[in-house]
Amino acid sequence: MKAGLTSLLVVFLLSAAAVYSISFVLPNVILEFGSAAAFSVPLSWVGGAVGGVVLSMGGDVRSRKYALLVSILLFTLPLGLNIRMGSLIELLAVWFLIGFGVNGENGLSYVYAAELSSPQKRGFIGSVMQGLYYLGGITDLVLASYTHGISNYFLILFSVGLISLPLWFFIPESGAHSVKRFRSGTLLHDGRLMGTTVFGSLFAVGSFPFLVSHVTLSYTYLSGLGLPAYRVLLVGLSVGLVGYAVSGRVSDRLGRRLTTYLFAGLSGIFATILFLNVSPLIDEASIITLMLGSSFFAYFGVWMSEIYPAEIRATGTNTTLFLGRLLGGGFGVSLVLLLPFSLGRSLSLALIASSILVLTSTTQLPETVSRRQA
Repeated sequence: MKAGLTSLLVVFLLSAAAVYSISFVLPNVILEFGSAAAFSVPLSWVGGAVGGVVLSMGGDVRSRKYALLVSILLFTLPLGLNIRMGSLIELLAVWFLIGFGVNGENGLSYVYAAELSSPQKRGFIGSVMQGLYYLGGITDLVLASYTHGISNYFLILFSVGLISLPLWFFIPESGAHSVKRFRSGTLLHDGRLMGTTVFGSLFAVGSFPFLVSHVTLSYTYLSGLGLPAYRVLLVGLSVGLVGYAVSGRVSDRLGRRLTTYLFAGLSGIFATILFLNVSPLIDEASIITLMLGSSFFAYFGVWMSEIYPAEIRATGTNTTLFLGRLLGGGFGVSLVLLLPFSLGRSLSLALIASSILVLTSTTQLPETVSRRQA
């Protein structure tokens, strides 16, 4: 059990490093392939939205373990193609596949985290897992800063990513396949689950624009103000990594809903402070604190996996994530940039709106942590 969970966490980390990797060398990629190369980032999220649902359904119907293998192959092997990229079309296709594989792996991992961890530590394990996205971003940021050339950068990431393949053998088959057969109609015919799917989707729609826009645009915003963007982001990502683990443990004790109110409320407050643009120092502190505030999303995947029954757990969880990945990851940054305000004001308004949507949708999601369990 411990070997399976440890392997799962390492694979998740490698997938996070894979999907974030192009963001830190994008200016160089644009120089080589033109401005259209920037579409590789949103396209990876569009691929992720599709891959998350397709691979989770395949896992629920046949085998989650083998669906996980397919997802690993889809984010590791295409990553190696970035070492010598031939054309813009090839670049876009490769990043669609990488996103397809990464989010397929992520969606299945939430289910595994719920099944392989004890009820008392489920939120903590799921949050540590989700926090690995920050560690993946830190790894890419440091590697991009000290590696000479895009080819060497992707060669290192590809080589390390291949570790996922032997680790897969230590991950067991999901126990759900020994319980009941997959029933696709359950999502539509069960009123309680339908409500969870609707409001869980709204939660995801609020979360992904928050996460993706914040991480993606903060560097540009801080740099435009002449502030030490690299240092602030490094501190912020580190705070986010710790904050995710803390929020997961808090949610195991206080409940998923109350913990979400606390962190989403914190996000709304500091997004408002960022909007007011009080001073450069306050802006830096707000950017960092918002990384902590985003911990409302840390345990969301596990939370949804606790609600859906075993036979549709992967499909249900990834259905709630679909619109968030598509709208937030695929178009969230573009929507922020289209707002008729300065970058700081546009970003802060988007974060405020996301916080409100998360808070509102949380009121309609069922609590899964009992007082006896906590």
